[in-house]
Amino acid sequence: MRSVKAFRGTRRSSIYREFVLEDEAFDRIVEAAGLGSLEGELDKDAARRLAEDLTELRASVALPELDDHLTAIAELARWCGRATGEAWLRIEPRTGV
Repeated sequence: MRSVKAFRGTRRSSIYREFVLEDEAFDRIVEAAGLGSLEGELDKDAARRLAEDLTELRASVALPELDDHLTAIAELARWCGRATGEAWLRIEPRTGV
């Protein structure tokens, strides 16, 4: 399982939204979008670009069975990218599942 978390606030005090998806679905999205390796932390600008890339992928209808996943991740990335203060997106394996 993979966890995609979008944070707003500061490192000491932040709020976040999360979407969890299966590794196979995540890998298919990354491959179809041509994103290479997509793990770790992205800043606001990178999150905004990710939202744009995933929106383009949705429009291409390349992965219709994963449309809900694409939408959820793009919305998180967009939420992060539109923040007025500090924000970041973290993509990592989900632990404790």
